[in-house]
Amino acid sequence: RSPARGALRCPPPHAPAMEPPPEAADVDFSEVFAGDKIAFNNSKLNYCRVFVAILSGCVAGVLGLTGLSGFVAFFATALLLSAGLYVKVGCQPKPFFKTPSDIWFDGVMQAMLSYILFWTLFYDIVHIY
Repeated sequence: RSPARGALRCPPPHAPAMEPPPEAADVDFSEVFAGDKIAFNNSKLNYCRVFVAILSGCVAGVLGLTGLSGFVAFFATALLLSAGLYVKVGCQPKPFFKTPSDIWFDGVMQAMLSYILFWTLFYDIVHIY
């Protein structure tokens, strides 16, 4: 009787056992990266960073923060986002990003531009007009 279609089949008893890999296969994979996965992670990090910057810019504008206090608010939210992501990756960003500093500094200036745009826009809407 033949096994059902798609059922698992055991190898015949006379099949040779798998041999262990040769000693030359001892490769350090700590420096091997999947470039497409790291690029995907970086794009998602930048998306999150810009999104949080827009939200915090809106809040800072509505609250009427001006000058240095507005920039402190931006860096505080950027630090909170980076710390949250750092904890989310188990405090080991190396497998997910090319360098561990990417999670802290990558895309901060791009996010700051979005923050300033929405900060000034909402400040003008609420406090000037």
